[in-house]
Amino acid sequence: KTYVIVSGNVACIRRLNGTHQVGCSSEINGNVGVLHYINDTDSLNWLINSGPHQPYVALLTSLNFNRDTVQQLRNSKKITGIIVIHTDDSATTPLPDSFSPADKCPGDLYGLYHNNQEYGNCKKVTWNEDGNGMFFEDFEFPISIVTNKNETDYLINNCYLKFNQPTQGVPREYPLCAVQMKSRMAAAKDSETCIRRTNTPTNLNPDKYCDALGDKNVIGFFKDVPEDYKPEKKSIILAMARMDSYSLFENIYPSADNQVSGIVALLAAAEALRKYKDHFDNTTKDILFTFLNGEAFDYIGSTRMLYDMDKGALPLKLKMDHIDRIVEVNQLAYREGGKIWIHADPVSRNDPNISSEINDMISTILDIGKNLSDIVGAVDQTQPLPPASTQKFLQKTLVPALVLTDHKKTFTNKYYNSRFDLAKTISAMVNASDNGYNHVTDQASNLTVAATLLARSLYTLATGSPAPEGLMAEQQSVTHMLYCFLISPNCDLFKQVIPPAREAFDDLASQKSPYPFYVSVYGQINNVTRIIQRLLTHYIGTVEKNHTESCTSSEKASLQLYNYLWMAGPLNSDNKTRTVTCVKSRVTQTKAYSPAFEITDYNGWGGFQYSTWTESSWATNALLLRVFLIPSKAMEVGLLCTGIFFILASLGLVYFITRKSTSLFSLDNEIEMTPR
Repeated sequence: KTYVIVSGNVACIRRLNGTHQVGCSSEINGNVGVLHYINDTDSLNWLINSGPHQPYVALLTSLNFNRDTVQQLRNSKKITGIIVIHTDDSATTPLPDSFSPADKCPGDLYGLYHNNQEYGNCKKVTWNEDGNGMFFEDFEFPISIVTNKNETDYLINNCYLKFNQPTQGVPREYPLCAVQMKSRMAAAKDSETCIRRTNTPTNLNPDKYCDALGDKNVIGFFKDVPEDYKPEKKSIILAMARMDSYSLFENIYPSADNQVSGIVALLAAAEALRKYKDHFDNTTKDILFTFLNGEAFDYIGSTRMLYDMDKGALPLKLKMDHIDRIVEVNQLAYREGGKIWIHADPVSRNDPNISSEINDMISTILDIGKNLSDIVGAVDQTQPLPPASTQKFLQKTLVPALVLTDHKKTFTNKYYNSRFDLAKTISAMVNASDNGYNHVTDQASNLTVAATLLARSLYTLATGSPAPEGLMAEQQSVTHMLYCFLISPNCDLFKQVIPPAREAFDDLASQKSPYPFYVSVYGQINNVTRIIQRLLTHYIGTVEKNHTESCTSSEKASLQLYNYLWMAGPLNSDNKTRTVTCVKSRVTQTKAYSPAFEITDYNGWGGFQYSTWTESSWATNALLLRVFLIPSKAMEVGLLCTGIFFILASLGLVYFITRKSTSLFSLDNEIEMTPR
């Protein structure tokens, strides 16, 4: 009964790049402090100016957890940890007006405009004005969120209010309620040091201090082609979206606007184009649907794709020479002025031919947008590209490229790369039920139009012909994808495309929250990556009947022209069984793993060529948060002194008894032993 364990504890962890460590870590046995609840300025000032029982663990509301408050607490030298309330209850976790732990100019060091005197470091546009940069801070104490409302109520009512709350500004007497926060990270300093330590075994069971971030990209060629097909130069339209994000806290990566809106729009566009696949022949360009991973960490996925192009390691030995144009979809949920905005690179416009092609692309998309309630606008030609994967491709080779977003200048997403980028903040929240699964939200309607715009634009760019009026995205598909990505993966759409194995269905049924959109450490493929590959296969592939022996349940990367996947298929009329299908497609995975971790004796750790991000490892028992009562220092000293007194007294008594044992324990009468 000494401790109360807080199980809904989600920690801030440590990550490293080529030059720094960022994130949080505790002492090896955890940090202990008296709990103090900060819900207004007065309670903050009391801790900083009057609190006598340091060190403290500060309990903050979602509104009070910001850079200014954390910095004040840090400067006070009175805290040893921070707990943040983050539950599903809007009363205990109200949405702040804005919160983004990213910096104000995301990805600039590795982007197209790094060291550019005119556009670098967001000189023209500060893209993420609400960015506070907390993700890139190195905190010397642990920070955690508590997601269980009952546990946050216990911390406030049974711990703080009962034992610690000052009475009219006067601190309470002991005993006080304290918290032990433990989140000990193994890595330190930077990725180069950590990797070197990991690769230098010091015993028979070598320690692993960190792991490189990485996963897989998903790419899918649209056209059906013969087995001896070889792409020609300028024969492919690259249609891209990003798959990953980050936040301050482990496994809390919702990414509703940041990634999901773009992913859903691109997948829905692919599905819409599937109905007109017979319009694509050897006279038209192909479309390469590409979903890039690790982009939030200095463009891991796009950098690796370009690296593999140079090495001839992609399907069809794909090169940048094969890419004719690029269209990328980014954030689409918060439309500034109700429009989708077209961005282009002003540096590319220095080439008259490329500038002319960019203008043609913009004109084409604007014309298509006019027939869709005039939902498209173009930004000023002198404005640089926003943070986007397209920047990495243009670093390699200048080609006509556009990025479609929901913002004209500064991000309209106030929760960029944060735990608040949720379904409810983009008007896509529904109940986790069958009715919710089929409920068309405002966001589903908006993204359906966006997907239609994208599908028609890709059709026209690839074929050179106006898109058919019947080319439209399916509102039901968009509705289902939003539900499955943002509300619950245990949905019928995901069940249709997973392998027809009991383990796959059991895994879906066990998911209590949406899949996290975090690239994670390289080695095991993420659920989001797997499901996007299967959805793209489902939407642009062909159901096979004659080649089922080629089918597999594995989503492994492949250089084969065609790949085959078993899928559980749609429900039959009995609503119990499913029609298992074998789907043939040109969809596969490619590496999203920085070359920095594969190049022997890599020496560019401090440069900006390849991403160098790693994640610290930690022991299985390294994450802990528990509550207990502590006595006063005087009482602790008194108990210690009393214990020492009794030990010394006991030693003296034992010594005395030992010295006097002969007289104390001698027999009055000797017992004679009679011989036999």
